[in-house]
Amino acid sequence: MHPKNPLFQKCLAYLESLPNIKATVQGEPYFSSEVLADGKLIISTPYKTVNYVCEIKTGLTSDVVEPVAEYFTNLGARLRHEQRPLLVTRNLSDLVVNQLLERNIEFIDVDGNIYLNSPEIYVIVRNQATKHSASKSLEITTAALQVMYALLSQQSLIAMEHDFKQIAHISGVTPETVKSTLKKLRELDYIRYSQKEYRIVDYVKLLERWELGYSERLRAKLLLGTFSPIGKRNFSEVGDELKEHAGRYPYLIGGELAASIITEYLRPISATLHLRKNVDSRQIAVKLRLKPDPEGNIALLQSLEHDEYNQNEFGDFPPNLVNPLLIHAELVRTGNSRLKETAQLIYDRYIEELAQKHDQF
Repeated sequence: MHPKNPLFQKCLAYLESLPNIKATVQGEPYFSSEVLADGKLIISTPYKTVNYVCEIKTGLTSDVVEPVAEYFTNLGARLRHEQRPLLVTRNLSDLVVNQLLERNIEFIDVDGNIYLNSPEIYVIVRNQATKHSASKSLEITTAALQVMYALLSQQSLIAMEHDFKQIAHISGVTPETVKSTLKKLRELDYIRYSQKEYRIVDYVKLLERWELGYSERLRAKLLLGTFSPIGKRNFSEVGDELKEHAGRYPYLIGGELAASIITEYLRPISATLHLRKNVDSRQIAVKLRLKPDPEGNIALLQSLEHDEYNQNEFGDFPPNLVNPLLIHAELVRTGNSRLKETAQLIYDRYIEELAQKHDQF
């Protein structure tokens, strides 16, 4: 089967350039009762065959290696005994390659690095052209992630010549932070400066990097608390109440509950509420009959959405929901197969449209 994804295509070409190795991709995506992944890769030598379940993750830098390694460890625990998890990626820095090797995370970097370590096959290839500079591993701060979200959700901003104040106003950071973030993103080839304006090089690559940062850092900063319903109310009843009150109280619905509304596919068991600026989370919790609970299934977050800007620019998008980017980020951060399948539906219906709009700028 000829793979559809360009990274899988490069992956096969690179593997088959090595002696005594044949490779095929089966299933894009790959489904089983245990997992939903980007694909299944079968690597054969004259003596052995290895089945890899692949996840594509790009834009990896040293500050996200730890959560990525944890994700692949958890993925491996859910696979059948004859299967192994494999990271498929590109453009790894020398520092990140070393970190993945230290954690024994098998990977194929289509730009020249391979690490396969199973009883059936062992391959390690280091690309000597890999960038050695540690500066290529950007320490993405929460402020930088706020700027990245503004660029992803309001794409026209990036075409404004040196309009750092406008981006800062929407992001909730200083103009100096905007300027330094754009400089760093440019150094890492996420954006480029041409004809007196910035352009996103690869929208999906920037989105993937932002989602990693959202899961690892930004969400923790935005989190106001987790709660559970007071009384013996099931989530179906609670969800209906949250939807009913969304137009009355200053919050936007996200997470599983929002995903169920826009896909009509998922039966939600949790919700994320994004509170508007300067809203007292305790008062909202009281009005919604919620109690603090560290294991609660309702999370209250400070909203990234700016009150002056409608960031849901879709004609058929329901009111009182956060941007699909935030809904998608909430679903994929857990690694749950049930939520990942729903996240793919949201990507196909809304985010792909955003990526295509990017090409027009």
